[in-house]
Amino acid sequence: MIIQNGYIQAKTKTAGGIDPVTGFPIASSASWGEPIACQYTANMYNQLGRSNGEAFTIAQYTILIEKQLTAFTAEQIKLTDMNGAVVGEFSIKSIDVLDGVEQLRITV
Repeated sequence: MIIQNGYIQAKTKTAGGIDPVTGFPIASSASWGEPIACQYTANMYNQLGRSNGEAFTIAQYTILIEKQLTAFTAEQIKLTDMNGAVVGEFSIKSIDVLDGVEQLRITV
């Protein structure tokens, strides 16, 4: 059981291709999946990052979700809080299956 404090949405990518009629390329597209309840905590969060004189935020989160019926294979997710405010869009570093508690631990 997780103590929900937000949602994640997996990014679904659709490959382009070649239009069989015209022969021109078809652009690929991406969309966000259904929200999944989650519990997230910040492992690291500071605003001390600098690149070319510009400041940026350094953040790393651990996210817990209930084990899914199908394998969770997303490469990117969007993390939002309970109010719907976007915390960030992240690439997934690792997904660990926690069999003892039927959860997935996602590190971004």
